Amino acid sequence: MKKLFYLLLLLILAFRAEAQFKIMFVDDSGDTFGNSENLAATLDSLGYDYIYIDAYGNSLGPTADQMSEYDLVIWHTSSWGASLQLWGGGDSTNTELVQYLSQPDANLWLIGLDFVYDRYGPAPVDFPQGDFVFEHLGIARHISQSYADDGNQGVPFVTPADAQPITGLGDINWQFSTLWYADGFELRPEAEPVYHFGGSGYALEGQVTGVWYHPAGGARVLTYGFDLSLASSLDLIKTNFATVLDWWEGQLSAASEPAGMAASIRVSPNPFSDRLEIRLPGSVARSSGNILISDAAGRPVARVAVQNAVQSGDDLVLYWQAPADLPDGIYHCSLKSGEQVAAVKVLKMRK
Repeated sequence: MKKLFYLLLLLILAFRAEAQFKIMFVDDSGDTFGNSENLAATLDSLGYDYIYIDAYGNSLGPTADQMSEYDLVIWHTSSWGASLQLWGGGDSTNTELVQYLSQPDANLWLIGLDFVYDRYGPAPVDFPQGDFVFEHLGIARHISQSYADDGNQGVPFVTPADAQPITGLGDINWQFSTLWYADGFELRPEAEPVYHFGGSGYALEGQVTGVWYHPAGGARVLTYGFDLSLASSLDLIKTNFATVLDWWEGQLSAASEPAGMAASIRVSPNPFSDRLEIRLPGSVARSSGNILISDAAGRPVARVAVQNAVQSGDDLVLYWQAPADLPDGIYHCSLKSGEQVAAVKVLKMRK
């Protein structure tokens, strides 16, 4: 019996390792403040598997083939608007990045301010059809920069757009009273706004500064026209990272798994502090076994029996009380049904 248990445990760990979300983090900033290092440390704290590429320091960005080996490329320019490898180090089109983004399974999260300024100069700038920013970021026009175009105020905070696609995003404020030089955009019709400039009465209030662009059959690209590393606290950065990456993994899972399994598990709240609600569709049989809760390394933490679920409308609902000594971090809730495994990631954070 003990041998069977360890065999099952090894299979679980092997599944987690094989399924882990792999990230390439590209540091494309020459600043001396460690902003890129701080974002990479956030990936460490959340338990993600990633490789760190010092593109600016080495004067060389990753190749298309290298980027294709990862599920997501996070490209961080911070607030550095000079000689970025995003533009090949010479204010030109990065052909490797274009080749990568020409693949329908490419995924890019571009974070930073002044990356448009580096190549195109100050706003306003129109991006014609065929231009990298228009074709791959979904942006038709760079219309403003905070501080430069708002009477030297700076943007107080950014706020999620109405009906934006990423569930759970919140406002982001800064280490400073306002943020200088965040970018405001006008989008092409196929793109979706994710963040707006906020602040009642602020001169640029309502302009788009976060963009989601996923044309049919094309790459997925999220652009932040502000530097997330300058958010007011590490917890705020971690929450934003966890929310975006969890949602992104869900996008990829939905594209590769049968619809029934992709939507099998819903958890709330996320992040959670001590108690988790787990919802399953009513079509899931109560004899389906256990919800497995495991840590970021795949080690089992708890099992919650589906047979103990209570009916709530069309759903089956389970509750799990986390042990008082359970560390903060990323955990996975998974359910196996036949040959399929549905899993969702959840972040534990103390209040």
